[in-house]
Amino acid sequence: MPDFCAAYGCSNRRCAETRARGITFHLFPKTGERRRKWELALRREGFAATDRTLLCSEHFRSEDFDRTGQTVRLKDGVVPSTFSFPAHLQMVCVSLTNNNSRLTKLQRDKSNALRREKRAKNNMQALLEELKEKNLINEELKDKLECYSETASGR
Repeated sequence: MPDFCAAYGCSNRRCAETRARGITFHLFPKTGERRRKWELALRREGFAATDRTLLCSEHFRSEDFDRTGQTVRLKDGVVPSTFSFPAHLQMVCVSLTNNNSRLTKLQRDKSNALRREKRAKNNMQALLEELKEKNLINEELKDKLECYSETASGR
């Protein structure tokens, strides 16, 4: 019984001809999360891989492979990413890619803002301590100003 690639529109099957062309076939991961990522990457509604479901090497980037041994293997954590989807499915891909890159940028911006806030609070606390040491402010004023420096009061 021949094994066919499960990717949309792919007609590659495991045989001597595809082997001669350098095409390799790879079983879906056994673990749930990685397997689910591969299933989602195919964008086939209602698709669920079996223990015999395969993808051919044409759906992975060249850097996804470990070719150091006699057997061509996929590197750990690799998800298929090279497909020829019809136009309506390509738009989904572009939209998801844009959303992911926007999310990454927003997460980086949030992280930077939190670091800036922490530096400002530390600077404010150091300034309050210095003013108190030089007797330029009294304890009561220092306590009132510490609301701007959460690190000092542990708030």
